[in-house]
Amino acid sequence: MASETAKPARPVYHCTICGKALSWDGGRLRLVCREPACHGELLRPAPIQVREGDEHDRVALLAVSCRFFGSTHIHTFDEVFPLGKTPFLVVEFDGRRAGYLCYALHFPTENEAAVVLLAVQPEFQGRGVGKALQGAMDAVCRPLGIERIHISTTNDNIPGLYFYQRIGYHIVGFYPGLAAEALAEHGDEGLLGFGGIPVRDEIRLVKEIERVVEPAGPPFGIERE
Repeated sequence: MASETAKPARPVYHCTICGKALSWDGGRLRLVCREPACHGELLRPAPIQVREGDEHDRVALLAVSCRFFGSTHIHTFDEVFPLGKTPFLVVEFDGRRAGYLCYALHFPTENEAAVVLLAVQPEFQGRGVGKALQGAMDAVCRPLGIERIHISTTNDNIPGLYFYQRIGYHIVGFYPGLAAEALAEHGDEGLLGFGGIPVRDEIRLVKEIERVVEPAGPPFGIERE
């Protein structure tokens, strides 16, 4: 049973039918076939541009993190990552920032990396932003000899678990109560997650990436200014 002190959730999704912004606890999953007419598939603006974030992007990133997660410090993998210092990638559609991916290289070991935060603005969800960011993360890691990428999520994040496993991640760890402890540290104790599921546990996933040596210079698919 959800806590009586549960707080309202934040708007992080959108309805694929009417486009209405949805909070963590406002969405529901449904089974559909692959026909575009059945699940309201949206046309994807092209091209999707992924680049390294600069300090102007960081201001927007911090605002998104506060709106989505209530903090600019991400608790994951038994660490606290300050987004004011974390390297990150950003996706743009027609000059608008559509999504962010923050990462830690050579973590937790030398030949590994971790996705610290992946956030896609609700109005751009379902258009390939998350997949583009993940592909760009692979491109960052390959020339550094990184072989595995870690990512974590919470027990309620059914859409995230679906997405991560479809793009090659597999579950390697389940940590009861860890997410609830992190939420309590910044005043979000009792937060309801997707579909009204209480946020309690941390789930960790890993993806193996092909180790290749690339030429010096910007990784393929990432723009640098």
